[in-house]
Amino acid sequence: MLATDLHLHFQQMVLSYQHRLYTFAYRLSGSQQNAEDIVQEAFISAYVTLENYPPERIRTLKLQAWLYRVTLNVYTHSLRGSRLHVVPLDMEAEGAALEIEDRMEEQPEMLFEHIEQQQELACLLAQLPERYRITITCYYFEHLSYQEIADLLDQPIGTVKSSISRGIRQLRKLIEAAPEQEGRKETRWNPKSAMQQKK
Repeated sequence: MLATDLHLHFQQMVLSYQHRLYTFAYRLSGSQQNAEDIVQEAFISAYVTLENYPPERIRTLKLQAWLYRVTLNVYTHSLRGSRLHVVPLDMEAEGAALEIEDRMEEQPEMLFEHIEQQQELACLLAQLPERYRITITCYYFEHLSYQEIADLLDQPIGTVKSSISRGIRQLRKLIEAAPEQEGRKETRWNPKSAMQQKK
């Protein structure tokens, strides 16, 4: 539809993807305001780019993957340009609860079941280096495959897997170093066995 009439159908595309891209940007930046700014700029960039694409190219575009790339580019450029800073997610912030898919075929236990408040996980995730935060967010929260992440980041699959593995190990250290909170469940997540399942 975008290829036939960009002006007419672009708003429909925005409505279809704005929540998904906002959630993606929010998990990366840890800020509602930053996420809103990132998504707004991403859609502007997408529109300008699509205006210059021939209809044939728009028709063959993998729209969702392309929009993720545009949003990620805006985020990384903004971060490196000091226009935003990653901050821990506010416990009361809208949308702070993060749902993690239980990938039973890869790991027999829920990855982060031991964290009662998933906002706590988000705060720890925000402390990871950017490359680990991005790959873990894409894989566990956005449910992208290794190949999709590799395409998104323009990296070999092996690099993506290594980044996720190392990021999980760092996240585990942050979890273990975090002060114990009343009511927290004992951990049942074994990152070593989880990583072995991925090999």
